[in-house]
Amino acid sequence: MREISINTYSYIWSQSAADCIRRLSDFGYRHFELMIHPPHLPLDDFSPAARRELRAAVEAVGARISSINMPSLDQNLASPFKRARAFSVAMFFDALDLAADLGVPWFVTVPGRMSPLFPPAPADRKAWMTESIEALLPHAEARGVGLAVENIPFAAFPDAASLGDFVRGFRSSSLGVCYDAANAHFIGESPAEGVARLSDLLRVAHLSDTTRAVWRHDRIGLGDVPVAEFARALDDVGFDGPCTLEIIDSDPDAAILASHRTIAGLGFQPVRQAG
Repeated sequence: MREISINTYSYIWSQSAADCIRRLSDFGYRHFELMIHPPHLPLDDFSPAARRELRAAVEAVGARISSINMPSLDQNLASPFKRARAFSVAMFFDALDLAADLGVPWFVTVPGRMSPLFPPAPADRKAWMTESIEALLPHAEARGVGLAVENIPFAAFPDAASLGDFVRGFRSSSLGVCYDAANAHFIGESPAEGVARLSDLLRVAHLSDTTRAVWRHDRIGLGDVPVAEFARALDDVGFDGPCTLEIIDSDPDAAILASHRTIAGLGFQPVRQAG
């Protein structure tokens, strides 16, 4: 029975990470992907004592932070501006330290943002991302945190083929892949085929719903992501980590539970009621 992890994106403006984990643990969830985003989980002015308190709150409910994530709006590891890449690397250093302090094994890494109107050549994207990852890897390895590079539609490596080629080029056990089913489906890629192609690199799996007309991370059932095929593909490659529901919704509790009920017959853990 595959376990589910809950991404906390929908709670970044409304609840602290600790309160969010306590709330979701009432529904039986024990694996989480926290979003680094103030006021939910700040990166600045988040003292060692506050980090210990958050880690204690996680342990108190018997939970685990399986991965940590950071939106890419304020940083860009693949920027054509060297100073922007340097700023982003410095921000990632701090985020890696936070992940290490919280005992998080994987940091989901967005490989930059490209303009969808006029993106740079693939060779340039790869060069800029290579420079950034080469700067980050020694610190990640020293702190015991892995980098899971994600497939994002408007980032440097939107598809499984280019993402896999990039990550394999480093030959590092501290560098893997976060594969997002909705992101793959939106660009016209089969999520199941992507999982098969990246089976040796897969460290984090993301699941939500979208159509190919508008990029979304909706509750399961509002789009047309082939969820059953994605679930079978995870089983076929022997992926043994939790599958992360990354649902963005104005009513996240209801959206998460509804999504879970929809996929419960596909080999995922059953839904529990609060209490």
